[in-house]
Amino acid sequence: MNKIEFLTELRRALGKLPSYEVEQSLTFYAEMIDDRMEDGMGELEAVAALGPIPGIAAQIIAETPAIPKAIAKANTGSRTLNIVLLAVFSPVWVPLALALTLAALAVYVSIWVVIALLWVTVICLMLFLPLSIVGLVYFAATGFPLSGVWMLGCGLAVAGIGLFAWLGMTVVSKSLVQLTHSFARWIKGLFVRKRNGGTPPEEPLFAKGAQNHA
Repeated sequence: MNKIEFLTELRRALGKLPSYEVEQSLTFYAEMIDDRMEDGMGELEAVAALGPIPGIAAQIIAETPAIPKAIAKANTGSRTLNIVLLAVFSPVWVPLALALTLAALAVYVSIWVVIALLWVTVICLMLFLPLSIVGLVYFAATGFPLSGVWMLGCGLAVAGIGLFAWLGMTVVSKSLVQLTHSFARWIKGLFVRKRNGGTPPEEPLFAKGAQNHA
């Protein structure tokens, strides 16, 4: 099997996957064949080293994100029929899609609101110290120095709590920020195939083994 025959069969094996997923995979394997031919392998040998097409297609389909895969399974192959089905079932999938989107947005916003409220609480605790100093000066000037000292002591105590809260919030904020990033990556993973540093899909294990033996 030559390169063109391999890519034709692979395209057929990928079936109803979204066209951009198919083209991306075909480009990757075409470049892989070209690289092996540049290393001195013959075209037929380079193609054979990739392994069986059903296994390659199965791996590509397994790595396809959930949403595009679900759309691909629902694809009838007829554009007109697809449009009709979308219109007929729109009372079902439109509210569901909207609800899922709003739920994801609510979770994301809620995490950041919690971060903001916790920091506002910490700042309010820290502000007790300058306020207590102002109170000390005021009570001393009005002839109530003991009240001023008591207020300063309370301000120092609350500010001390605020300082510990500041240190704790630094750790909590980093964790919550990482949580939002993880949540965003999870949402993105429903639509976009995962990449390692923007590189193409990982070469199949069976292909690597065949290359090593070659």
